[in-house]
Amino acid sequence: MPFVKYEDGLFTKNESRKTLYMPMVFSLALCVLVMIINLVSFPKKVIGHSWMQNSGWVFDLVQLLILNFILWSFNRLTVQASLRRWINLGLLIWIMSAAFDVMDEFIHQPMWVGYFIEDVSRLTGMLCVSIGIYFIVRYVNDKYADVSIDSYRDELTHLPNRRYFRNILLELDNTNIYVFIIDIDFFKNINDKYGHDIGDEVLRAFGDLLSSLYDGHVTASRIGGEEFAVILQLPSKQEASLVAEKILSRTRDLLLRGEIRFTVSIGAGHKKEDETVGNLLKRVDVALYDAKCRGKNRIEWAAG
Repeated sequence: MPFVKYEDGLFTKNESRKTLYMPMVFSLALCVLVMIINLVSFPKKVIGHSWMQNSGWVFDLVQLLILNFILWSFNRLTVQASLRRWINLGLLIWIMSAAFDVMDEFIHQPMWVGYFIEDVSRLTGMLCVSIGIYFIVRYVNDKYADVSIDSYRDELTHLPNRRYFRNILLELDNTNIYVFIIDIDFFKNINDKYGHDIGDEVLRAFGDLLSSLYDGHVTASRIGGEEFAVILQLPSKQEASLVAEKILSRTRDLLLRGEIRFTVSIGAGHKKEDETVGNLLKRVDVALYDAKCRGKNRIEWAAG
């Protein structure tokens, strides 16, 4: 499968051992260090024989294990190292606090340990994790925005793609809507004579031309191959015709590589009241076919 490398999303099955296990090694080292400090520095408690009398360590240990599981899970995220620092730091500080909590069930810790080590380190860890979550959420939001834009953008011309074009048409419900479907004339001949690289250059140049028309009322898209589409929200057919004529004349004036000129044919249509998008596009397609059959480099309006 060609997309297998992306199937895990933000998680990866092939984690870097250093990225995944080093935080866990630090966590284990911290827990051992806390245990040694407590055993060496403070007296042990006398522990009763009843499990219920000594159940506090169980809950504290579960908290410690949960924090370590969060640390391990977080480091499976495929994000850059700079985005890991705050959360890793916060979780390690929080784990240190939880380790002191566990040892508190076995050791007579002074009051200052509970106040200044357990509580302060717990709050510090929570603060660092909160800062890290903020940066992670902002990063994910930016990535989501990029992916959303890419899903509606043609990679070659950077114009909106066919999906965007159809979505916009479906969203517009007024009748002051005009649609052009535009085809580059003799595009196959350009590819055959100059090569596909030059063909791509022609597509980009025409895409730039259409992009320059955007003003909030005119939106151009590439809907496939050498075929483009324009949605116009204008009050009259006369104004829409002026835009079509502008596209024809500007295209004729384009000169690429000092020798390559090309023209386009345009099928145009006005959206009728309660007309479906499918029917509108069929009428405009027929108009484009007529423009190609009647000599190209021209505009034909759809019947009706």
